[in-house]
Amino acid sequence: MSEPVNPAAPDSSPAEIAERTPPTPPEAVVAAAAAEPAAEAVATAVAESAPPALAKPARPKRQRAAGGEKAATGDPSAARPKRRPRPARPASRAEEFVKPTAEDLAGIVSETVRAAVEAELPVGGKIIGWNQGGFHAVVDGISAFCPRSSMELGAPHEPAHYLDQEYLFRVLRVEEKGKRLVLSRTAVLREEKRHQVEEARKQVQLGNVVRGKVISILDFGAFLDLGGFEGMVHVSELRRTRVGHPNEVLTLGQEVEAKVVKLPQKRHERISLSLRALEPDPWAGVAEKWPAGSKFSGKIVRKSEFGWFVELAPAVEGLLHPSQLPPGMKPEDPRLADGATLEGWVREVEPARGRISLSLRETPAGNPWSGVEKRFAEGDLVTGTIERLAPFGVFVTLEPGLTGLLPTAEMGLPRGASVGKAYPLGREVKLKVAEVDPRKRRISLTREDKTLEGSRADYKAYQQKARRDASLGALAAALERLKS
Repeated sequence: MSEPVNPAAPDSSPAEIAERTPPTPPEAVVAAAAAEPAAEAVATAVAESAPPALAKPARPKRQRAAGGEKAATGDPSAARPKRRPRPARPASRAEEFVKPTAEDLAGIVSETVRAAVEAELPVGGKIIGWNQGGFHAVVDGISAFCPRSSMELGAPHEPAHYLDQEYLFRVLRVEEKGKRLVLSRTAVLREEKRHQVEEARKQVQLGNVVRGKVISILDFGAFLDLGGFEGMVHVSELRRTRVGHPNEVLTLGQEVEAKVVKLPQKRHERISLSLRALEPDPWAGVAEKWPAGSKFSGKIVRKSEFGWFVELAPAVEGLLHPSQLPPGMKPEDPRLADGATLEGWVREVEPARGRISLSLRETPAGNPWSGVEKRFAEGDLVTGTIERLAPFGVFVTLEPGLTGLLPTAEMGLPRGASVGKAYPLGREVKLKVAEVDPRKRRISLTREDKTLEGSRADYKAYQQKARRDASLGALAAALERLKS
């Protein structure tokens, strides 16, 4: 004869208790109702006959108040009565594996199931029914039960969805001496998912292109679900153009492709991804499109302490330094406001560093100092534009990329006269070349009407005349010797 089943066993869930508790017969309910008045009378008699010492004394009202004397003093800590700490709830045993006893293992009629339970391996089972607490299953002829919370990792489907379906389960407990099993499908699903994630993570290599779904957007970037594990895209890696906030580019649930730019060093770290790395490089061909000395046209996108950034093309910006403004143009000029369109010349291009230097002054395509002594000989009259004022003189632009200096001492102005009034910025003036030094890249200028005495040009002319006279004197002496 089999032992009676205890429905309130300590390792039983409410659903299992409900399942194993036999229904109460109707005659038992009638008998219990008839016995209630008699039981109430007996309880009343016992209470009346109890000695006074056994009666529970009533608590003083003052103590039942919020905190007794402390409440009267206004102590905020006693404003509410202290609650007794609730006993800690026992941990859920729904997914806990209980090692079966030797007696339970011996009672399992199926050798296959017994071996799987001993090795803690999954077993196959078929769903044959359900109740409010879970699903009834059969595992190789053995009755089994899977709680509803242990059927799916997420919210379970309708019970009819699982009927007559076969699944893999993990045996958590062996009950009734091997005649009943408690199963969990989520344990198998969780292990499969963990294995898939580890395998997928191993396949991710630096430089790989992966596909993921946007699951979170924050101020500093976005997180992508790559199939069980996450990757992060920093806001600077979203676009090659400037992005104010990631939600300007991405939306929740959007699927995107990204390139792996950094692998985590630790297990809990996330993979670093980049969307901009998949975009074509905007700096490819920049040197050919905007060579040094060529003209440009662009829009001012922002101003910094060291100049203005001008957008020449999407994701291609050049820098206009304040020293490259045309003569007379100040940084406060409305033509330099954000969004304004500028036209000028390219001074220097460095595609490898992502830099383009711009100028609003005409810039030569080659080296302007090459052969400068031939184009600007000492004593030549030249025409230039006042570019900049300095305490020691004014700088005059002679041609694109070539600037000469007119010292203050060469201006011929009376003491105390204003240099700025005599030589205002942007004015065109005629001057004379006093000296040219290609090695030091210097051109000294003087007034148009000044005579160059003792200059380098005079010294060169004297040397040439002396060499010519010396050669003529030697020739005359030779002729005299021939005559004699």
